[in-house]
Amino acid sequence: MARERVTEAQEWQAWAKRYDIDGGIRAFESGLTLKVFLGALFIGLLMMPGAIYLTLVSGTSGAGAAPWVAVILFTELARRSFTTAKRQELYMLLGLTGAAVGAGTQYRGFIWYSYFIGTPQAESYEIADKVPWWTAPAPDSIAIAERSLLHMDWYWPILMFIIFKLLGVMRGLGASYVLFRVTADFERLPFPMAPIAAQGATALAESTTKSETWRWRIFSIGSMSGLIWGFIYIGIPSLTGVVMSEPIMILKIPWIDFTPAIEGFAPTGVFALSTDFSQILTGFVLPFPVVFSEFVTACFTQFFLNPQVLYRSEILHQWRPGLDVRGTGLYNGLDFWISFSIGKAFSLAVIGFAASVPIFMQMRKKQKASGGQSVLAPPAGRGDFPIWFMGSMWLVSMSVYVWIVHKFMVPSFPLTFFLGFAFLYTPLNSYITARTYGVLGRDLFEIPYLHEMTLILSRYEEVDIWFVHWPDEDYGAGTQGWRVLELTGTTFTSKIAGDLLIMPILIISGIIVWHFIWKIAPIPSAQYPDAQIKWPFNATNEALRITALRDGNSQMLQAIRGDYLSAGFTSMLAIRGIIWMFKLPSMWFFGVIGGLGGDPGMMLPRLVGAIIGRFYMIKRFGLKRWFMFNPVLAAGFSCGVGLIGMVSVAIALVSKAVIVKPF
Repeated sequence: MARERVTEAQEWQAWAKRYDIDGGIRAFESGLTLKVFLGALFIGLLMMPGAIYLTLVSGTSGAGAAPWVAVILFTELARRSFTTAKRQELYMLLGLTGAAVGAGTQYRGFIWYSYFIGTPQAESYEIADKVPWWTAPAPDSIAIAERSLLHMDWYWPILMFIIFKLLGVMRGLGASYVLFRVTADFERLPFPMAPIAAQGATALAESTTKSETWRWRIFSIGSMSGLIWGFIYIGIPSLTGVVMSEPIMILKIPWIDFTPAIEGFAPTGVFALSTDFSQILTGFVLPFPVVFSEFVTACFTQFFLNPQVLYRSEILHQWRPGLDVRGTGLYNGLDFWISFSIGKAFSLAVIGFAASVPIFMQMRKKQKASGGQSVLAPPAGRGDFPIWFMGSMWLVSMSVYVWIVHKFMVPSFPLTFFLGFAFLYTPLNSYITARTYGVLGRDLFEIPYLHEMTLILSRYEEVDIWFVHWPDEDYGAGTQGWRVLELTGTTFTSKIAGDLLIMPILIISGIIVWHFIWKIAPIPSAQYPDAQIKWPFNATNEALRITALRDGNSQMLQAIRGDYLSAGFTSMLAIRGIIWMFKLPSMWFFGVIGGLGGDPGMMLPRLVGAIIGRFYMIKRFGLKRWFMFNPVLAAGFSCGVGLIGMVSVAIALVSKAVIVKPF
């Protein structure tokens, strides 16, 4: 019997329906109240230092826990006050607290470039004295020597950051809203993954009622598991780092490198086992075919393709015995995988267009058949804005941004490139991404090194262009946020008002927090293990990237090979064609795309989670119940890890502050 062909949209929607157990609501209320705003601000500012510190220590911020902490406190106060918490309030609290905690990461670039301009890489590539004024002070600045962000030498970098931040908020709101109206209201795309994001607020909103729910029990189980794991992975290194020069790590952060051990039978292969076992819960959620095919393809790459084909053919020719995962990955990328990945990304772009066109035509036919007179009329009470107003807001803010960049930052760079990215590539790419989120619930493709390739083709030789944020932005993912607001019944106006109210407070507090953490110890240093491991490697990549246009013999320029790019493009199209011809699920293709060139050690925890979920949990709880449990369990685990991390970090920060006396 012939296999019936199933489209990608049908396949992913069928998978997503396993999570959609609520069906959404259409009674809209404001989620912004004074108690919600103050609660988010308090929790956010309280946990922001810990989130930044955890990022430097372990590579993960734990910021996902802070919103849940705020919601738990809010719901407990509601229960003890004999009141109930609305779903809209809890979702707004989740969003505002997450924004408050995550706001600190936006200042990472200041510290990174302060470190970078003093590295041997920046000196050897003659970059240190060419970092522009809007990025960081001069290398000999007293602000860098004293590790202080509260110095006048940071005036211009911080001012430019604030201006671009405001313009970025305007662009993001305007563009994502217009795309949401087009894809959700006009094309009626389902956004199948949005109900998952809406369930967290539902789980805890029900806990304020008199009846105990299964969501609260699952959330508690996840939280306890997260507390145990967080103490082992985050707590012990953070606490021992207070009294020891080298912190004790039961599991090495962020990975255990087995690359030198496998070079005997797999030269040029990499295998670094990720010690972030929270990825097991990610494996619970992701489709098993994606996780399994991703791991198998990564093993094929590192244990056969790299050593037996590319190395023996002398394509991977810069590798030397004894290199760790960072060095091996760097040279493999320069020799082959950068070019191949670019071609792979181009193939995904073509496949994305091919998948979008027939779906769009089908939706247009349905609109015509149904009359289509009021397809853009929003539901009553949702808090919508005129499309022309939001579109104009994007257009004006993008135009001002391009004008500032061209007029004051890189006046010698051809304006045509900026205009092309801002007003052609960005809208088109954002629309494709919005449609893939509307149909598949995820991004379909991304073209890496896009503006790097543009700069190489332009032959612009000044270093300053590499420090400009290009207007090659993607607003498509933001459409799902509007859809979650709709499903939770939260008015759009309340969400925008909350974001605008909290933004100036976060801009100021983020600078102060980074100043304090920088004062505690140099970044990177032994006190910040993840930064100590990754930042020197990142500095090498940064130096190679910035000097790619300096001369025709640069390593980055030579890494862009047309033949390897073509190989990536054609091979991915061929694999997609074979999967389509045999009517196999497209999930296998997405797994192959993700695993080809990847490190199987990073994917192993996800595979373990996928196997446990498929072959044990589903049999024990049943398919429907297990997929109901997944999002709530993951939220609880994230909360538990964040709680123990925040406690450990608080102790470490207080102890080091007393010792260092930065003020």
